Amino acid sequence: MTKPARPGRRHAEYALALVLDLVAAAAALLVGGRSWQTITTPLANRADVLQVSGRTVDPASTALALVALAGVVAVLATRGIARRLVGAVIGLAGGGLVWRASESFGAIGIGRARRLVADRHRTVGDAAAPPHIDVHVVWPVLVAVCGVLVLLAGLLITWRGHRWGAMSTRYENRSLAADAARARAEENPQKAAASLWTALDRGEDPTSR
Repeated sequence: MTKPARPGRRHAEYALALVLDLVAAAAALLVGGRSWQTITTPLANRADVLQVSGRTVDPASTALALVALAGVVAVLATRGIARRLVGAVIGLAGGGLVWRASESFGAIGIGRARRLVADRHRTVGDAAAPPHIDVHVVWPVLVAVCGVLVLLAGLLITWRGHRWGAMSTRYENRSLAADAARARAEENPQKAAASLWTALDRGEDPTSR
């Protein structure tokens, strides 16, 4: 017969899943702002250089990282089956990050590179020579690693999340216990006073006890 997980272990699993998701999703967003590719367009007397961020190369990665980040709040706000569903969504977002990052290992097309240059550097004409594209693959690799961590967090939440209590439950229990203790403290003096008056009505001397 399987023994139930100890509260300390459940809390450790809970914290691990939240930290993995939070750190990996935030890191993926941060890395998305770095320069993933460099477009160099040869001109007559110089070269036009355009740095393209990961958010431009693949906006889907940013959207997936935001979904994973929002999952942290959703995990805190849910419990039971709903939390397991949230874990599944987080896991899908992590898998999507890995997939989209792997798609960014290669250079963008020449046509798209020309359009990006034309939109941002209008002094470069359409008749310029074909641009050269350098890929800084370290950034999409890091996003892929972040995606793996988000995926692991989602799997952990899907597998074990229904066993974890809501984050506020512990504080609610403490509040209820404090209220009960306060009520007992207020009740005891009232009982003592009632007993004192009863003794006086019977003609007894309470101080003789």
